[in-house]
Amino acid sequence: MGTDGAVVCDASVLAAIAFGEPDSVEARALTRSRRLYAPSLLRYEMANVAVRRCAAAGSSAPLVEEAFVSSLRVPVRLVEPFWPAVVELARANGLTAYDAAYLQVALALRLRLATLDRRLAQLADGLGVMAAPRAD
Repeated sequence: MGTDGAVVCDASVLAAIAFGEPDSVEARALTRSRRLYAPSLLRYEMANVAVRRCAAAGSSAPLVEEAFVSSLRVPVRLVEPFWPAVVELARANGLTAYDAAYLQVALALRLRLATLDRRLAQLADGLGVMAAPRAD
């Protein structure tokens, strides 16, 4: 497995940090002092979270948009997944193609996966690629 200095980060982790969700402490512990990698779909997923949050935020929508724009400045190396393997992982494990893309990138780069998605975390743990939080 790759060094502890890098992880594949999914949208659940970045959204928790960007939008100050209750799980943001755990998300920060998963990414602290690590280089972040993600499939290229990360930005689309973050934009979708922002759209949903803006719709629910009413007059606070500009704050949500600001948080989204800030999330774009987080240094994440975007990697194109190997799409046939994404489909295979999704079918074999009952995942969405989105979740399978994060897992496929983690497996291909031999890195751990940082996710707050419980089902995806359980699968990543079973495959030996789940990231452990870092203490302060």
